[in-house]
Amino acid sequence: MKKSIIIWMVIFFLLVASCASAPSIPEWVKKTPSPDAKYTYFVGSSSAKDSATALNDATAALIAGIMQYMGVSISVESSAEAKASLSEYEAQITQTVKTESKGRLSGFEVVEKYIQSDKKTGLYTVHVLARYETKELNKEKARIESLLKEKADAVAIPEQKGDSAANEGHLIDAIRAYAEAMSAAGSSDIENAQIKLERNAKKASALAATLKLVVLSPSNQEIPLGSTNAPSFVVKLITNRRGIEEGVPGAPLVVTYPRRLTSGRMGTTTQQVFTNQDGIVSFDVPVVELAGDYQVTVQLDFGSIADILGGLPGWALPYMEALESDLSGIRVYMSYKVVSAAKSVPTAIGVYLKDQTQKGSLDPETFVKSLEEALVKEGFSIFTTKISAEYGKPDIAQLKAIAPTQAKRFILATVELVSINKEDSFFIASVTGSLSAIDLIEGNTLYSGSKGAQGMGLSEAEAISAALRTLGGQVFAKELLAALR
Repeated sequence: MKKSIIIWMVIFFLLVASCASAPSIPEWVKKTPSPDAKYTYFVGSSSAKDSATALNDATAALIAGIMQYMGVSISVESSAEAKASLSEYEAQITQTVKTESKGRLSGFEVVEKYIQSDKKTGLYTVHVLARYETKELNKEKARIESLLKEKADAVAIPEQKGDSAANEGHLIDAIRAYAEAMSAAGSSDIENAQIKLERNAKKASALAATLKLVVLSPSNQEIPLGSTNAPSFVVKLITNRRGIEEGVPGAPLVVTYPRRLTSGRMGTTTQQVFTNQDGIVSFDVPVVELAGDYQVTVQLDFGSIADILGGLPGWALPYMEALESDLSGIRVYMSYKVVSAAKSVPTAIGVYLKDQTQKGSLDPETFVKSLEEALVKEGFSIFTTKISAEYGKPDIAQLKAIAPTQAKRFILATVELVSINKEDSFFIASVTGSLSAIDLIEGNTLYSGSKGAQGMGLSEAEAISAALRTLGGQVFAKELLAALR
């Protein structure tokens, strides 16, 4: 009996000795300490095959806990400013944990590290206890919240401005503000960025759908050729919201109108105008010194809005394209006509050949017919007259003799074949011509000029005919329409 008691006593003392020699696990490993009057505590833990990796991961867990306390996160979509600030903050915490130095980050210090090793799994588990002066922690939290609030405000503030502008009837300003909100939402990682972008896009498109340009000036105006009175146009930008039609003030419009280039060809130019307080704008376009039908286009100038939306990411492009489509459709077209008083003057046309040897290959009637058709299309009263070869170039007396009695003017032309060449299976002909428009009453010359043209065809005859049609129906016809009053 005594021997049994002695054995149990030995076992008891061995167990006590064993427990006394085993290191105790700190309480903070089991449960993160609660904040006290001065500090808030954070614990980061992680396991790995080596202690260095475990320490790095534990530090990351520690940082995640601090960020969770602050209610922030970093993502690849974060703004550059947010990334730089938060990355620097993380680096300071990491360096403090590694070096256990004080003063690197105000109010933050590592209190203790605890490392466990498991011989069975070969894993090291590292625990890091840090404390942060609560007043300094809250300062940092406020700083980061302010940084994130700036990103949220980048969407909220222009959206609020858009709502106010829309209520006041300044719709273009409102659409521009919504575009700014869309741009801010598309370029940051704020919460519900896509929802906010879509909401502002719908607001902008809804306003654009209410806009319409209407023409207030007379349509199909006729301007005499040579007149100093420029065509005048009046348009109004209106919105129809809640069944009430009203003008839109301060809206930029682009006017595109015709002008004659220095080359003699017709081109276009643009001018920006702004609607007045009633949504109305009036403008004159420069006189075109060439008879014909012309068109003026007026459309909403949304270039500044398109520039704002230019930096949106790929997922936001459908919203941008939908809004730009709505805005580009806000336009009107206005037509006017420059008419020549010369069309009321009966005019004869005649052609003679300078070189009679070309008579077999050059048919001047093709030239005459194309010129006549172009002038008749503009309302001219034309009489074609054959000129005998014996005249050569007729003088004024001969022109009066061969012209119909009702003709008051005579268009006298000569045409000449310059060259004809073959390229591959086509022929290319070059012709020149001289033309004068003469007043049969006064005997003075109203227009005189020399021009050239080319034509292409499968045969020499086709190429020459094409060149003559171009010379008469296009080149000289435009010259006469511009010159004759």
